[in-house]
Amino acid sequence: MTRRDYSFIADVDSLDALRRLRRGWAAWELAEGEFRVRLREGGTVRVHLDRAEIETGFEVSCLVADFVLEDSTLPARDSAFTSQANDVTVFRGVTWLEKRPELGADHSVQFSGSAAIEIPDSAVAKCDFTDAIVISSEGTAILVRLALRPGWLEVVTDPEAVAKFLEIRDFG
Repeated sequence: MTRRDYSFIADVDSLDALRRLRRGWAAWELAEGEFRVRLREGGTVRVHLDRAEIETGFEVSCLVADFVLEDSTLPARDSAFTSQANDVTVFRGVTWLEKRPELGADHSVQFSGSAAIEIPDSAVAKCDFTDAIVISSEGTAILVRLALRPGWLEVVTDPEAVAKFLEIRDFG
């Protein structure tokens, strides 16, 4: 059986918006499942999720972003990201579908992991997707990733947790 391969990754517009996070930040927040950053030079980068049913029973979420010119109402917040020297790294995950006839006719289970994981031969469909970004500056970092709650993002600021994520992803 041939495995069906898909890709649901951040598009060029999303990547352009994420590149703006390299610039100085005036404020940031996680609200309503979205990560929002007001830039010092004006405008807001909004990081959120896009969801799609790739095929029947195979749903995937993708981290995407857009840039809004209007000023947001985010209150100013001093942080290590107020300078122009922020690094932004975009990560991919992979999700795959395996048929499980022992659980019932036409039953399948969906698994997810790092893009570096080896997909089992039993996978009938696979999809690469954008699942996280890490913004780093001056010895600190923020991880923004898909949350366990469907349709939401999670922001991780704990240095040990961010370092562990980077280690798991083989990113030094």
